[in-house]
Amino acid sequence: MSFCSHFNEYLSLLEITYPQFARYSGLSVSAVRRYKNGESEPAPDSEQFNKLTNAFFRLAREKGFELSEEEIREKLQGSLKNSLNISYETYVTNLNTLINALDIRVSVLAKALSFDSSYISKILAGQRKPRRVSDFTQSIGSYISRVCIDEQQLTALSQLLNCDAEQLDSPRAISGAVTNWLGNNTVVAEKDPIENFLDKLEDFNLDEYINVIHFNDIKLPTAPFRLPTSKTYTTIEGMKKCELDFIKATVLSKSKKDVILYSDMPLEEMAKDEDFAKKWMFGMAMLLKKGLHLHFIHNVYRPFQEMMLGLEGNIPMYMTGQISPYYLPAPTNAVFTHIIKVSGAAALEGCAIAGHQTKGEYVLTKSDERIRFIREKAEDLLKKAKPLMDIYRSDRKVEYRAAMKQSWKTGDRLTVSSALPIFTLPKEALREILTRNKLDGSEVREIEEFRADYLAMVCEFLKNNKLAVVLPEPSKEQFEAAPIHLALSEMFCETDVPYTYEEYTAHLQATKYFAVQHPNLTVKTDSSPAFRNITYSVIHADTVIVSKNKYPTIHFVIHHKKMVQAFRNFTPPLR
Repeated sequence: MSFCSHFNEYLSLLEITYPQFARYSGLSVSAVRRYKNGESEPAPDSEQFNKLTNAFFRLAREKGFELSEEEIREKLQGSLKNSLNISYETYVTNLNTLINALDIRVSVLAKALSFDSSYISKILAGQRKPRRVSDFTQSIGSYISRVCIDEQQLTALSQLLNCDAEQLDSPRAISGAVTNWLGNNTVVAEKDPIENFLDKLEDFNLDEYINVIHFNDIKLPTAPFRLPTSKTYTTIEGMKKCELDFIKATVLSKSKKDVILYSDMPLEEMAKDEDFAKKWMFGMAMLLKKGLHLHFIHNVYRPFQEMMLGLEGNIPMYMTGQISPYYLPAPTNAVFTHIIKVSGAAALEGCAIAGHQTKGEYVLTKSDERIRFIREKAEDLLKKAKPLMDIYRSDRKVEYRAAMKQSWKTGDRLTVSSALPIFTLPKEALREILTRNKLDGSEVREIEEFRADYLAMVCEFLKNNKLAVVLPEPSKEQFEAAPIHLALSEMFCETDVPYTYEEYTAHLQATKYFAVQHPNLTVKTDSSPAFRNITYSVIHADTVIVSKNKYPTIHFVIHHKKMVQAFRNFTPPLR
């Protein structure tokens, strides 16, 4: 039965008119009339609902009916449309999953729903609860129905809601499906894509990867690749072939010019073909083997999980230091999809109507004149792009130190670390650890100078800015099973310098004492840290620095707002 049917049933049982009930309950006559006529319903957790159930209970008791307040509440609440059939925690998880899947910006959503951005952010973090969850859910569904219009978004939404895209054939259908899924979906969201990215980065070993793919054994072919001056391809299979032909032409040429790569073509069909994926990755390995530098302009206007999956898959290439990743600050036209790739030996350009790649046309050329023309276009595109992240390996040590000094000048920051900060380690204790590990004199001096510079920089920062750090505090058994080393990745020191357990606990106590002396520093500890070789820092709302501490040391300085926000919302898992 519907809510209004149960409501009218109680009015009839208790022999009271709706205006009389309004006065008795303290609700407005117009509200009670709408409940009676089925024109609206109270939110299950609202003040109106509590007044309504309490009034029915008091009336039943006065008239001698044996009805408990809990019985009345359950009966009415169970008949409410869009009432939550899941915990609020699961509801928040569903909401975050929906927003990430459709790449919805919090500020845009807040404006559309007439809320403050900080309020929506607190709801997504589980720190606030909408006054009327059902009304809020309907507003979300209505907003999704207005903005989810292109084929790519509808596909992502249908996959999330586990329904056919054909079922989402109208704004009303979309709104209803989203509203129902948010409040009733009991399936826990998939593993956080940030967690996947950090897990892959932590476990990745460049030497092992090189051995697995036999990178050092790759022989660049010398046989000529016969390709006409210009060749046109159509269909999905044709698009795959022209991609591989572009790589072949580039590898087999003598040119060492940088390669510029951009595509906003959907990845689903390409990713399903494992044979193509293997050939493409091997081709990219050959480009890197040749020593070419690749400028990747990523299409970040995909569902967040898909974007992070692409970045995760590119980790091996990023680790070589030969990749510069970028993104465009605004989405390209949703009506057309494009591809433009150019090297010193070939150029590939193509276009299709979105959702109809089979009818697209892709042209590969070796004409010097066309290559020059398309390179100019690609370079113009590159000028409009922004760095997705800056990647620093040991060969960019000086540049990284300069960037880090700049980052410590302003802006509150949060650091989740797999080791203790070296600036809180007393100078004498540092010397003892370095001496016990038998480092030579030049290494000792370099590390001591690094610590002194770091300490001065942080002390200056803490005068006007806040720093929160989360640090590992393992038990003795945990420490002995997995010893922790000095945090030297920021100076690209590839020498492991392990603590003893006693040295580590003394350093941790020194860190806590340092925090007492500097009120703007907050120290939290974690007895079961999620990552052993990864440290990440969220700086204000602008930047994230992800550092892999174990060889090869590498730092990713991430600028893209969507990724920064994802890191801000990320809670490291319990291990």
